[in-house]
Amino acid sequence: MAVKASGSPLSFSEIETEFGQNSDRDLGEYRVSQTVGGLSNQPLDTSIPQSGAIKFSDFYSKRLNVVIDYHSGSTENRPDDARTKYQAGSTSGNRTVIGGFKDRISGDSSGSKVRIHVNKTIGSAVGNVNNCAVRTGSFETGTIVTVEVGSSGAIVGAGGNGGDGGSGDGGGSGSGQRNGANGGNGSSALGIQYSGTTVINNGGSITAGGGGGGGGGYRKVEREENFGGPVRAAAGGGGGGGQGLPGGSPGSSGSGATSGTATAGGNGAQGNTASTNGDTFVYGGGGGGGAFNGTGGEGGGGNSNDGGNGSSSKGGDGAQGQHAGSIEGENNVQGSGGTGGSNGAAIRRTSGITVNIPSLTGITGATDATGVS
Repeated sequence: MAVKASGSPLSFSEIETEFGQNSDRDLGEYRVSQTVGGLSNQPLDTSIPQSGAIKFSDFYSKRLNVVIDYHSGSTENRPDDARTKYQAGSTSGNRTVIGGFKDRISGDSSGSKVRIHVNKTIGSAVGNVNNCAVRTGSFETGTIVTVEVGSSGAIVGAGGNGGDGGSGDGGGSGSGQRNGANGGNGSSALGIQYSGTTVINNGGSITAGGGGGGGGGYRKVEREENFGGPVRAAAGGGGGGGQGLPGGSPGSSGSGATSGTATAGGNGAQGNTASTNGDTFVYGGGGGGGAFNGTGGEGGGGNSNDGGNGSSSKGGDGAQGQHAGSIEGENNVQGSGGTGGSNGAAIRRTSGITVNIPSLTGITGATDATGVS
């Protein structure tokens, strides 16, 4: 529990109970200046002196500070949630207690400050928009929880995969079908599961994963000689992968679709082209670009049925298959383009809880979405 806020004079044992016993059992030993990750010159708790005079009254209402480690080591995707790191048997790679005079209180965080410190790049998992790169987990009532993103910190949702281009006569979507497949949704960056959590971004970034581009539609034309004339068919281009970590994979079919990266959406593929007797041309639709900024693929042969560009809210839509020239009496199949996937969120929360976000600087994407997995 936190040190009492007022009342009878504090005893040394009350301070030791909260912060642990130092080697000399000396009040002056609690003048701490400690660096953890990107958190420099940290006191034992806010306003406890780090030099000069120190007195018992400096400890009223003070709390044990437990820093959860999302700062050491290299880039990783979707590590354990903060509660799991708080509770883990080993402190290495999981947490640091400011002062180091005791460890966290196992099984009971109430009365402590839990500071989730992110100062490296952390990605998410492709798939459900509720997938979050960093998750708080839940804590006991009375815990003060903050997420503190340092200048080297980047929390990034995963990019959605691009949809496959339509490439056949089937009535469905994707490979072997006439319609382009929809792009996959991006996933999310930060998931808050404890009410009252405060998110502080100190020069880092929190970025939603971008949706994948939709696949382009297929186009087929069969000349009219009793439907036994030349058949020409053109597949649609695959959609570009959405921006994120990991970036979304491109959809198949066509040429030129690219994966998303941590900083850019992938480009959609150009649709294929075919001609019948030189006078009727068929064009597969271009694949949509991945969000946030992927370029839509061109229609086959540079035709005007280009896929849509990725945007700040979703992947670009794929374009439908097209033709040019006479098609009287022909047996033809025309597929539509797939819809671009939606972006994930920068910050999601468990339904019904409150989150404090003093500044939106460095945060890209929605901050009020609900549902964390």
